[in-house]
Amino acid sequence: MNNEQKKILEEFLLDIDILDKLDGYMNKFNVFDVLKISKMEIRHSNMLAWLLNPKETHGLGDTFLRKFLQHCAKSYNTQNNDFKIDIIKASLMDCDDFLVSREWNNIDVLLVSSSNKIVICLENKIFSKESKHQLKKYLDIVNKRYPDYKKAFIFLTPEGDMPSDEENWISVNYSEVLSMLESSMELKKEYINPSVEIFLEQYKHMIRRDIIMDEELVAICTEIYNKHQKALDLIYEYKQDNDMQIKKIIEDILAKYDDIEMDHSVKTSIRFYTKTIDNVIPKCGESWTKSNRILLYEFQNKGGKIVLKLILGPVKDNDSDIRERIFELANENKNIFKGKVNKLTPKYTQIYAVPVISKEVMEGGDMEAIGNDIDTFVSRFVNEDMKKVDDIIKGLL
Repeated sequence: MNNEQKKILEEFLLDIDILDKLDGYMNKFNVFDVLKISKMEIRHSNMLAWLLNPKETHGLGDTFLRKFLQHCAKSYNTQNNDFKIDIIKASLMDCDDFLVSREWNNIDVLLVSSSNKIVICLENKIFSKESKHQLKKYLDIVNKRYPDYKKAFIFLTPEGDMPSDEENWISVNYSEVLSMLESSMELKKEYINPSVEIFLEQYKHMIRRDIIMDEELVAICTEIYNKHQKALDLIYEYKQDNDMQIKKIIEDILAKYDDIEMDHSVKTSIRFYTKTIDNVIPKCGESWTKSNRILLYEFQNKGGKIVLKLILGPVKDNDSDIRERIFELANENKNIFKGKVNKLTPKYTQIYAVPVISKEVMEGGDMEAIGNDIDTFVSRFVNEDMKKVDDIIKGLL
């Protein structure tokens, strides 16, 4: 740390009380923070499905659902689309038979009323982007399954992003959802259980803070950043990023096992081997790691998830037979070598692959939870699949 950096941090620390303005947002108990699910999209969809179900335990009855239907009717009329439900009908219809489904044909939330012949398809995008052809796929599925129903297709995002298919899908933002929830709670306040009310208040607080960014919170953060920009930028520059933390977690866990040794790793590819395999397979590799090993396990932290793979690397031309023999053994034991590719490729061939941490858990960003899940996985792997793979590879002797 040079003198200028030291001075910048000292000035920030002398004015540390400025952070007290954030206490109202950061230091309140919130069950969504405790469970580390405030940034998990799938949990928000679960919450919406619960609120939209008139038979659930929230005490709102069909009030929130009805306000959602009214909003759909208003939005479709505004956009000159043919939902065929006006606001009056949406306000008076019987909502008791609405069925709410999660992940039907991968659709986030689907609402169906057979008596009213209405189906509503809701795609919830908070921390991810719309996939190519995703909305068209859901549109086709719903149209095929419910040809005679009145249909609404809702694209829900924090700020009301426009869907790729603006002709059939309407945009709804989380501020509108929050407004519907607040008015529903006010109308049904006499029927809401006190514990449910606390839960709903925490949900509203979390939406304001983490999804729609409350204007007051934005103003406070802007003030703090403008005053101490250099210090905050310096702290951010030197903070340990998640990938490096996960690499360290994995390396520390693997170090507990005597038969496991580390090979050369990078931030998102943590490689190791077993002593058993190392005693059987010659080091005849080429253009991979400096150890010249040709068979390495690899934790891959890519695409928002973690997968463990066993990779068969490249060899020198005159040693290609060893790769073929290993691949043959994997072929003969497909029940053990899960996720194996069907063809031996010239350089890198995956002969084993199992998921370790899902995208949903990774999105939560809770390093303690991620570490615990990896620890549990490795313990099971070492005592089950790793031993079986070792025994099979011994067949090369």
